[in-house]
Amino acid sequence: MRNFLVIDVETKRHFHEVGGRSGFHLLGAGITGVYDYATKELFALEEAEIGRLEELITQREGVIGFNTLSFDYKVLQPYFHRVDLTTVYSIDLLAEVERACGFRVSLNNLSSATLGRSKSGDGLEALRWFKEGRIEDVKRYCLDDVALTRDLYEYGSAHGYVKMISRTDGERSVVANWAEGMRKDSEVLRVLDEALRTKQRVEIDYVSTRPGNKGEEMRKKRDIEVYAIRGNTIDAYCHLRKDRRQFKLFKILSAELKAEAQMQSQLF
Repeated sequence: MRNFLVIDVETKRHFHEVGGRSGFHLLGAGITGVYDYATKELFALEEAEIGRLEELITQREGVIGFNTLSFDYKVLQPYFHRVDLTTVYSIDLLAEVERACGFRVSLNNLSSATLGRSKSGDGLEALRWFKEGRIEDVKRYCLDDVALTRDLYEYGSAHGYVKMISRTDGERSVVANWAEGMRKDSEVLRVLDEALRTKQRVEIDYVSTRPGNKGEEMRKKRDIEVYAIRGNTIDAYCHLRKDRRQFKLFKILSAELKAEAQMQSQLF
């Protein structure tokens, strides 16, 4: 597996305590569970330690979670000063499963059907424990969820699907879209590695976050010369912009080596 983090957040407050779902920034990250693929370490961070997570995110290739995009990131973002979580390479298993089958499926359903293991509790119970000062119980519960998310991700990556229990159809499979995404990224990375090694130009099909000029398409072919590959970030000279730029791996849809064997730019 690549150098990802798997995360899960247990909050200090419930939505009804902060005025509803507009109050994500007030929920507070009571405990954040983390699995680091780089070190094989599973650990829990208390609120005062979240700076460590921000630092790790800058050093790793991306983040895996369950409902991270709609929940965990919104809780964590107020604590972060350097990282904009909307720009981080993210695999949200809940979002991927919903995209594949058309509706949301719980982590407990997926893990029970796929892994034969159930969650050790629920979020409301963990919130009650936090308020009672049972911090170690919250940590164990949070890390159990992290381990389930990690193992579900790995199963889907290896088999191309995960399993769920439907009330109408019983057990059924759900395509693990993240497995295809991983294969695409691996192939793109292989081409970029070869371009760096052989000093060849490479054409990438790239999706920008926003258009550079008025009326310009956000998806565009670009000729680049790779200077360095740092995790999820490609440092390269862009012939379209005539400048050195950074490209995010997950925004590169495809990559193809160009015939030119020699670098053309003399900028650096």
